Amino acid sequence: MQLYPCLCEMRLMKILVTGHKGFIGGNLMALLEEHGYQPEGFDLGDAFPAGRYDIIIHLAARGLIRKSVELPYAYYDDDLTLTMRFLEKARVEGSRFVFPSSGAASSPTNPYALSKKQAVEWIDLYRKLYSMKAYDLRFFNIYGPGSRKGGVYLFTKMALEGGPIELLGDGKDIRDFVYVGDVARFLLDIIESRVPPGHYEVGTGVGTSIEGLAEKIAGAVGKRMEIVKKPDVIETARTLVASEPALREPVPLDEGIRRVIDFIRSDVDQ
Repeated sequence: MQLYPCLCEMRLMKILVTGHKGFIGGNLMALLEEHGYQPEGFDLGDAFPAGRYDIIIHLAARGLIRKSVELPYAYYDDDLTLTMRFLEKARVEGSRFVFPSSGAASSPTNPYALSKKQAVEWIDLYRKLYSMKAYDLRFFNIYGPGSRKGGVYLFTKMALEGGPIELLGDGKDIRDFVYVGDVARFLLDIIESRVPPGHYEVGTGVGTSIEGLAEKIAGAVGKRMEIVKKPDVIETARTLVASEPALREPVPLDEGIRRVIDFIRSDVDQ
């Protein structure tokens, strides 16, 4: 039986999106408003919300892996501690709780990934002890128009500016690149109770090497491009690809790259 059987009742849900001004949160807010919802938002630095919500989608966090090595306690405080506050709020008030983990959380090599791993362990415990309706979502490399970080954006910007495309490392690491619109739609499916609580890999299941990504982008831009490899001092996993991808019919990487190219070109023209 659906938790919210009537569409009109679903539209009356109290929804909190933390990190609503960020890349993923902003896309989700726009999609929810497009579907008639009136979500509320919270971001790092805001006063902690006092009201009760039917569902809390907790996206707010510091998210730069290399920066987490420089600022481990700040990442602990703004990532794990804040997650615990919202998790406890959801438990006390009977809210559904949605948390994005990371593809790197299975074998953490930095404070950011460790905070994600530990948060999932707490969520699992809350699920067992309190029968919470909780979702932990393993996010992979999310990209798309509006983002100004990550390999797809940075490589595309370098290519459009005439190159070269600079890689950190040998370029052989394999990643699962996920279009942000697919992520927002999956979160909408959760909100509308088409996805039961549990663990999900929000990925495509398709792996692309970092070097292969750079070559795809150079081809899409239509230029012969030098690819320069620089040493990377941060240890990262060699392969991060969804083994049981939750997304169905995701936007292909070639199409997503084309949309990012259009976004950067329109951004420059403004």
